[in-house]
Amino acid sequence: MKSKTKGLFLDVSEFSILAAKTSGYKLPITIEDLTEISLKEGQDEDEVKSLLEEFVDFQGNDYFVSVCGVYPESRFTRYYEADTVNKAKDVNHLRKVLQEQFSIDPDKNVLSILDANDGSDYDMQKSLSKKLLFCGAKAEELQKIQNSLLSYAIYPEQMTIASISTLGGFCDYAKFKKMQSPLLCLEMTSSSANIFIQNRGKVEVTRPVSFGLDSIYPLLQKELGLKDETSARKLFYSNTFDFAEMGPKLMSRITKELQACTGFYEVQTGQTIDKILLSVLPKNLSWIEQTLSRALGLDVIKPDFELWLESLQIKLGESADLSGLSGRWFSVFSLMAQFHLRESEASNG
Repeated sequence: MKSKTKGLFLDVSEFSILAAKTSGYKLPITIEDLTEISLKEGQDEDEVKSLLEEFVDFQGNDYFVSVCGVYPESRFTRYYEADTVNKAKDVNHLRKVLQEQFSIDPDKNVLSILDANDGSDYDMQKSLSKKLLFCGAKAEELQKIQNSLLSYAIYPEQMTIASISTLGGFCDYAKFKKMQSPLLCLEMTSSSANIFIQNRGKVEVTRPVSFGLDSIYPLLQKELGLKDETSARKLFYSNTFDFAEMGPKLMSRITKELQACTGFYEVQTGQTIDKILLSVLPKNLSWIEQTLSRALGLDVIKPDFELWLESLQIKLGESADLSGLSGRWFSVFSLMAQFHLRESEASNG
């Protein structure tokens, strides 16, 4: 395996691999280059491997050590507020909540508990927080993903559920930019979606949605009179059709979910959400973000990555061009960051 003098950070979804090559893993670091490798159904593993090899320069090594963000289908992020601090520290109570309230089997899933106030690992001994985030995925599925990464010659020294790292980066960015209003984040993949609302850097809502992009194909097939859902799917991902006009109809189901979630939150808190961010979705589906922002009357977040990264001791090399990068790149940049370092620096004056 290649030595760890250089760093490789990867966001690996069903759509693409977003990759960042860096001067190393230990901060401060410099981003030397960025690339995106599109993934298609049935794509040859060797093709992906050779594209990565070209980007990274394996120099004859079999594998490249990397930090990876991944999207297992079974991934979950659930917000829970306990009645008392003691209940939040009671392992048996938390197991019961997972099983009965969230239908999650703690024995079959790799699980982490975070403090919803700041995203840190929840310390059952010392913490006084009642607001928790349960995060994880099925152990069996994570093993399959790891095997898949190895087939691309990627050795994941660290493998993170990208939903969590992206949400952490999004919250930190909101704090850094001193955003005063709550923000909406939608993560949508083929089979499911996750809705998050964060306010001034704190996660306040996590809501799973049991359908994803797959639910659009029957509607698209019907609208255009296509012969089957496979044809609709191919057209959906092609760059040959303008979905701007049909977008509101295709996205009506997820729009209703978002309206219900944001409406309830705004009534409960008396605060108004004013911005939206969509993670994961590839560039050719950017019309979805525009369609939803118009339907919900929200502005799309256009991140100022350079200043934010600088504040996290991450610099840009000459070949790293951030211009025009959308919010989905939060996923990769968040894997590099150590948000607690800036927090501790601030508290130390």
